[in-house]
Amino acid sequence: MKWLLKRFIYLAMFGGVIFIPLVLFTGGTSTDAQTEESDGILNSISIWLQETGDSIEAFFSDDESPPKTIEDVAMTTPNPDGQSPHLDGGLIMSIEEILDFHITPKQITNRWARVSFHVQDNGLHSYRVPVVTGEKQDDLAGSLTYLFDENEKLQRIDFLGFTHDPSTLIEVMKRKHRMTKRPSHVQALYIKSQNKLPVSALRIIASEIISTSAPANPLKVRLELNRLHLGATLSDSFRALLKADKQGEQI
Repeated sequence: MKWLLKRFIYLAMFGGVIFIPLVLFTGGTSTDAQTEESDGILNSISIWLQETGDSIEAFFSDDESPPKTIEDVAMTTPNPDGQSPHLDGGLIMSIEEILDFHITPKQITNRWARVSFHVQDNGLHSYRVPVVTGEKQDDLAGSLTYLFDENEKLQRIDFLGFTHDPSTLIEVMKRKHRMTKRPSHVQALYIKSQNKLPVSALRIIASEIISTSAPANPLKVRLELNRLHLGATLSDSFRALLKADKQGEQI
């Protein structure tokens, strides 16, 4: 029940309005302890989502074209078995699985039942999807965007969302993407540089909303990975964040 409640709320936020029969939430028996646990989870998630809407809207506000939604309603099942397209990507075994530059547009549409498609003015086109990697403290929940060039080669991966424990994500960024920790006013900043210029970055800040009922408040995560090649660089929006961080400004 816990995973179903959590996924339903995230998908309603990130994947559009989703209708799931009420029987999924009311069927069967449950103990008072289970009910209290579910209420606590819902309370914690609702706080996450208070910040998420404005953050993601602002993050993608510079898109130059209206989005098109690639959707197969017949496959919008809440069951994350990993065998067919799902709203949140189904069963995800590890963070590295969805942060891989070998991913293709076909793999995205085969995995996610609803995909937001954008064409941008920089020659890239993007596939944006909601993602919930699991129920553990180090899992991620948010919006994931894959940006491809005209040859359908993945050039950039963006993630904007939340986690309660960034240690696994940080370990992957250090080991696989050679990011190193940099001094910053924010809670954590990791950067991969090329020719002394940042090409990929992970920025983590504390949540602005404090909940006395939640066991731990989530952390905001902004991640941008760029394929390494001559001329690769961070997006304008991420560079603006880093500049503001240096000046001690709040964005």
